[in-house]
Amino acid sequence: MHAPQWLQVVVAATLVAACAAYWLGRLFPRLGQKGWLATAGLLRRLHAPEALVNHAQAKSRPRPKGGCGGCSGCAGKDCGPKT
Repeated sequence: MHAPQWLQVVVAATLVAACAAYWLGRLFPRLGQKGWLATAGLLRRLHAPEALVNHAQAKSRPRPKGGCGGCSGCAGKDCGPKT
């Protein structure tokens, strides 16, 4: 293979891996939190900027349930559209 073909394969594989990581985090939030926590540890060991480490640590904290996008956010209340 020539260099442009290798570059195309690397870009495509990176894109597929990023999409897989995104959907794993969306479908399995605990797995995503563990991934962000591991990323924060790796960034800390690599002496990355503190802002990046703090961002990864913030993403690893569990978020509150409910609210927009969650069906149980307004359980028992009439949240449907008014007609």
